Amino acid sequence: MANAQTNKFLYAVQGLGAAFAGVFLTVYLMGLQNVPKDVVYHSEPAFRATLSVLGLALVVISLVVIAAVAFWRKKE
Repeated sequence: MANAQTNKFLYAVQGLGAAFAGVFLTVYLMGLQNVPKDVVYHSEPAFRATLSVLGLALVVISLVVIAAVAFWRKKE
């Protein structure tokens, strides 16, 4: 991969990871208001769907990177 392509890919992975962490942290902190209570906001469908999509994208990107690195190492 060219250096510019690598940088773009790394920025995409970092942005996706930051979005996932940001959404999860926001929802978790929303649940800490007025403690103790039994409301779990990250189980709400809107938040759960967002976290599922971002988490799945992170897993897919991680698997693609592992496969690509293994392929490139094998070629060398």
